Parts: sequence; structure tokens; C-alpha cells
Amino acid sequence: MVKLLHTARKYVFHIGGCIEFLISLFAVAGIIAHLFNLEWFFAFFKTGSLIEFLKSLFDAMIGIEFIKLLCRNDLYSMIEVLMFAVTRHLVIQPLETWEILIGAVAIAVLFAIRKYLFLHKESYEQMQRRREYMD
Repeated sequence: MVKLLHTARKYVFHIGGCIEFLISLFAVAGIIAHLFNLEWFFAFFKTGSLIEFLKSLFDAMIGIEFIKLLCRNDLYSMIEVLMFAVTRHLVIQPLETWEILIGAVAIAVLFAIRKYLFLHKESYEQMQRRREYMD
């Protein structure tokens, strides 16, 4: 039963990755459509502009990252969800200069946490082997 749940969790995680890829393709198509002023593209998705289109894409990405967070159950996934949420707020919302500065600092802090405070699996295993060798 546990193996079945693990396999299902793995498939849901991979499906989320595939959907993320599709959303990134839609984002590229939306930006290209905006560059060439193709209004029919946004009408097809029932959005009035590029901003509304990006807002819906960001919402979908945050939802997918949340599903992946539930599948992985690690802090790395939580940092990714927070980065998407802060980025969405910075890109979509009309903000004052000081709000943009706070958002940029928040993203920098999240990147620093991800880089310096997390031990990756390989680093953790190496540290465990060193401890066993020392004992």
C-alpha cells in the first residue's frame, strides 16, 4: 500500500512538471502575441490583456507548485511556492517603489535561504559518512 502511494505521489509530481511546461509555452505564446498585437489570442483565453493572461498563468503555476509541495513534503518546495507568490505579486500588481523594493528583498532572502541554509541530499549523506568515519 505504501509503495502504491509513493508511486501515485511520483506520478502526480511528474504530471505537475508537465503542466508547468505547458504553462511556460502559453506564457511565451502570450508574450509573442502581445508583441505582434494579436488581440484574438487573448480573446480566445477570455482575458482582455497580457496582464490578465499572466495573472491567470501565475495563479495556475502557484497552484501546481502547491500540489508539488504536497507531493514532496520538503522545505525546498515551500520556498519555491513562496517565490512564485512574491513574484506574481511584483509582476501583476501595480505597486509603489518601496513595495517593489520590499518584494525584491523578499525574493533575495528566499534565494539566500535556498542556497545557504538548505542541505541537499548529497551533502547530508556526505556529512553522515564523515560522522560515521570519525566515530
